[in-house]
Amino acid sequence: REEKESLGSSASEDDDENFSFDVTLGDICRRGFGSGMWHDLLRRAPHYYDDWTDIFHAKVLASIFYMFFTSLAPAITFSVLLEAGTEDDDGTPLIGTVEVILSTAIAGGIFSIFGGQPLCILGVTGPVSIFTVAVFTISKSLNINFIPFYAWTQIWSAMMHILLAVFNMCELISWVTRYSCETFGVLIALIYLYTGLNGVQKQFNKGLDVALLSLWLSLGTFFVATKFSAARNWVVFTPEVRELIADYGATISIVFFSCVPYMSAEARNTDIETLDVPDTFQTTSGRGWLVDLSDISPGAAIGAVVPGFFLTVLFFFDHNVSSLLCQSADMGLKKGSAYHWDFFVVGVIVLITGLLGIPPTNGLIPQAPLHTKSLTQTAKYCVNGNWRERVLHVHEQRASNFFQALIIGIMLSAPFLIVLGLIPRSTLDGLFLYMGVASFPGNQFAERLALLVTEPNLRKSEHSFLGKIPWPRLRSFTLFQALCCGIIYAVTFTQAAMIFPLLIASLVVLRKTVFPRFLSDEELSCVDTSLHQCVPQMEKNAHEEEEEEEDGDEEEEEKGRDHKKEERHDKGEGGKGGGGGGGRAPINTPPSFYSSNTIVARHATVGKKSKDVEMKSLDTPKEYQGNATRDSSIGGNLSSLTKTHASTEVEAVQTQKK
Repeated sequence: REEKESLGSSASEDDDENFSFDVTLGDICRRGFGSGMWHDLLRRAPHYYDDWTDIFHAKVLASIFYMFFTSLAPAITFSVLLEAGTEDDDGTPLIGTVEVILSTAIAGGIFSIFGGQPLCILGVTGPVSIFTVAVFTISKSLNINFIPFYAWTQIWSAMMHILLAVFNMCELISWVTRYSCETFGVLIALIYLYTGLNGVQKQFNKGLDVALLSLWLSLGTFFVATKFSAARNWVVFTPEVRELIADYGATISIVFFSCVPYMSAEARNTDIETLDVPDTFQTTSGRGWLVDLSDISPGAAIGAVVPGFFLTVLFFFDHNVSSLLCQSADMGLKKGSAYHWDFFVVGVIVLITGLLGIPPTNGLIPQAPLHTKSLTQTAKYCVNGNWRERVLHVHEQRASNFFQALIIGIMLSAPFLIVLGLIPRSTLDGLFLYMGVASFPGNQFAERLALLVTEPNLRKSEHSFLGKIPWPRLRSFTLFQALCCGIIYAVTFTQAAMIFPLLIASLVVLRKTVFPRFLSDEELSCVDTSLHQCVPQMEKNAHEEEEEEEDGDEEEEEKGRDHKKEERHDKGEGGKGGGGGGGRAPINTPPSFYSSNTIVARHATVGKKSKDVEMKSLDTPKEYQGNATRDSSIGGNLSSLTKTHASTEVEAVQTQKK
């Protein structure tokens, strides 16, 4: 509230959804038919014109190309998984690169125009790829034509999406907590790692030359992407260059190692596998674009309601979580959310993709929150010696989402399709490995798994769970979470892989009903906080207490500074106490925060001599404290200066982009 007031926000508390962790189905049913969608439209409609006109900023242009690369690379990668998993009896893939790219372009274009929250990026996700392969396996075992069955699955799912949005069921996303989200994140990371390693292993069945070159491409892509993505921690180049390298590290790695096989005649003669892409804009299998819905029996069409239900459960969880993350409270967005309306629009998009027989799309993680961050202007400020980042402004508009989808659609033209067909599959296997490993940092579940095998004396964490929860209880909680993740992971390799979205949804119910019986509110607040505004009251109270504590600490520091000033005044600044002007010069108080790309330092002044302080790595702002140095030019009694324990605080600041 204070941040909105300080930034001059005109939004009131009613401008956004106020979901509650304790909401029940009865509460939601009493909301009224379509009331959630109606309020979403009322909230977002006044900003629609600004969404298209407030686009003339350098960050918007940079975000367009950034999201283009971060959306296109995974789309191509998932298309490899779909090609391998949907081959018919004669070895022809039924879904491939063209279908995935087309689906991503259509979804992005429609959602950027008609969606309520245009910052959410849509595309084909890893779970959707797994689900599609599971539907193909089921249809093949039942001897059902896959494409019509897949289309009917999406048609039923689209109807369920629309019904859930109309009856305000998106409010149930308030039940989603860190437990289910991080379990889901580790699950996807494991699937990525398995897919990449399995792709590398398959290349060893094609001869030694092919195997070694493919291994070099896979590991090289993984290594360079990993190193470049960590460029923010480098000490070479400027912060802006390091940020640019980190943002495009994966893209640079893919482009370079896709060119490696064509750099020498010997490599060009090696028969490595590349993407199977048609030379012209057509389906991978050569079928027509519109699906013949009558090409399966009525019983099979009705039976598609079962996988349609599982797809709806997956999208209800996956899309709404990505939407939560891209408009989390710390982003300080001003134009409000539209969860119900957005889910309705996603349902319409699923209907369109179903009629075309291409993969359905929903909100992407991490692309959706990365989109918001790419449009954010931030600043660093200091509280009790700790540097924190504050969001100054987010460029909320529709152009970046629309144009990145448009450029992705342009990739389906003939010249670019030929280029896509030259990409070795081994580089995409390396990208799978990178995406899997990159999913672990920031995941508290993965951190707790690492603590299980860490020497007890070396266990440490920046999170509160390690100090506030007894280790045996924390270990049991982590092992149970690992067991749940392992069971779901194992199910994805069976004939029952289609039900894995239902198992993920069961984690939410488990957290809601079972965990409070075994863990106290304080313990749950340490290991399983909620997302966005969907915060249990206990967590809100914890935040309020922390803020009050910080305010109290600031008041104490202010009183301490005033007391020191009075002492210096009594002893006579610049008078006899230092001998001929040997007292300390007053130090100016810095501003509460500094704008981006600004370096501010206090200079330690002793007598008449000013001394600049050497800055260390500017990527990690720290607080430096130094004792006042003795100056031989000072004619006063140095021992009296030592007794007063005079010290000069030096602070160095630079804002780094995430």
